Amino acid sequence: MDILTDTEAVFKAYYLSYPRAEMNDLKWAHTRRVATDAKRIAEGEGLTERLARLGLLAAWLHDTGRFEQFRRFATFSDRVSVNHALMSCAEVLRLGWLDALPADDRNLVLRAIECHNMKEIPPGLPEDEQLAVHLVRDADKLDICTLLDLNLKREGYLESHPEIYWGLAFAAPPSEAVTGAILAGREVDYADIRSVADFVLIQVGWCVGGLHYATSRRLAAERGTVGTRERFLLKLVPESADIIRRCCDLARSRAKEAGHGA
Repeated sequence: MDILTDTEAVFKAYYLSYPRAEMNDLKWAHTRRVATDAKRIAEGEGLTERLARLGLLAAWLHDTGRFEQFRRFATFSDRVSVNHALMSCAEVLRLGWLDALPADDRNLVLRAIECHNMKEIPPGLPEDEQLAVHLVRDADKLDICTLLDLNLKREGYLESHPEIYWGLAFAAPPSEAVTGAILAGREVDYADIRSVADFVLIQVGWCVGGLHYATSRRLAAERGTVGTRERFLLKLVPESADIIRRCCDLARSRAKEAGHGA
């Protein structure tokens, strides 16, 4: 089997080997959308055929470990369970899905999976690995935004599914560490996340400086990422309206600087 052309069938069979559960279905749908966005970004950025194909493979496999993580720990929170990116690498290697690839290609795919959930990518990566890592990271972030948008459209759904937002305090205000990082243009440290407001503001922060490719920023703007989060947060924690608006206004100004609306 050529994993580069049959990835969807292989991954779907793996997903179906786990019990049918809403959270497993959620991750299957997430993975398909990440792969779709990875393809869009690669095309928009004019990546080479090799990088586009290997990046797409990494996009399909980046959350392989999520199914085992949820089976063992009943959570998607890495902080209270395991690093799901490393578990994904381990599962992919155990299953032999990359065995047919040349060593350099295999290592690139594994690097993109390993780094997709890091606060910052390791310094000194070869250029081709950097490009693949950013591709998967951007596509993953875009679909995390899409997933929240879908859940917000279902009245009461997010509040009744704490496993999605790591069991955080639902109606608590955002933390100063999170808003401070966004306003300073820094990546938010996941260790600082204390509430659903923080969880949502992470995504506003991505629109400030967390998306690497111009195509990714354009897609986020076209999808109204900032406005959707602002409206939700103002309703959730109206007492924090000032800091929420400041963070969202910064994200909008960055989008305008890049020639996009938000």
